[in-house]
Amino acid sequence: MISRRSLVVARISRQLLLTDPASTIMMVVMPLILAPFLAPAAKAQLQLAGYPAASGGDQIIPGLAVLFAFLSTQLVGTLFFREHAWGTWNRLRASPASTADIVLGKVAPLYVAQLLELGVLLSAGWLLFGYRPNGSVLALALVVATFAAMLVAFGVMLVALFSSMDMALVLGGLGGMVMAGLGGALAPVSSLPSWAQVAAHFSPAYWALNAMRSITLDQAGLVDVAGSIGVLLLFGVGFSAVVAWRFRPAAVKIGTT
Repeated sequence: MISRRSLVVARISRQLLLTDPASTIMMVVMPLILAPFLAPAAKAQLQLAGYPAASGGDQIIPGLAVLFAFLSTQLVGTLFFREHAWGTWNRLRASPASTADIVLGKVAPLYVAQLLELGVLLSAGWLLFGYRPNGSVLALALVVATFAAMLVAFGVMLVALFSSMDMALVLGGLGGMVMAGLGGALAPVSSLPSWAQVAAHFSPAYWALNAMRSITLDQAGLVDVAGSIGVLLLFGVGFSAVVAWRFRPAAVKIGTT
């Protein structure tokens, strides 16, 4: 349960996010700009795969949502590294809040931001591009919530592993694009080369999109996607374990303002 000290840190982080919302807005706007260009090819792929009534939005909206959600993990690194650049990280450490309070307080609004971004994109896909999940809405909500938590853990792991903001953002963005691409964000995994189809199983994006695809096209329920949710949880636990191992509050970090 989040402590009162974590809530104080969370309010500060929320204010920082709200004072510079451009990145978050772009991560919502860009997929919606790309969607109409990619939807016709996605529709043809789904029809060839045996879904004649499917729209291109059924493939491309979840895919773009996952891709840009990975790119949005840069917000995690930005908030942490800028605290070091501003000289406010040591003030946080000197406060009564523990390291766990500080980290939890900083990631809480980021988690909410990820949920909102994914929710807005899926809702806009339903309104504008024919995205129609035919399965359990509860299952879809749990997939999104688990995926967002895993992404936040991934972002904090980048902060723990790298001392430079530029390195964390560049490698995080590259890694996110690779994982999203392998996972089927832009094309069904079945259309990828055989080696990529094998490698896809090592990407959390694959499990998120596999669950979303089953809910959207195969009327899947919570039981049907429980395995994918479990794998996403394992990825999140793995990233969190790296954070516990490598995160050092006294480490020197190089950020930019």
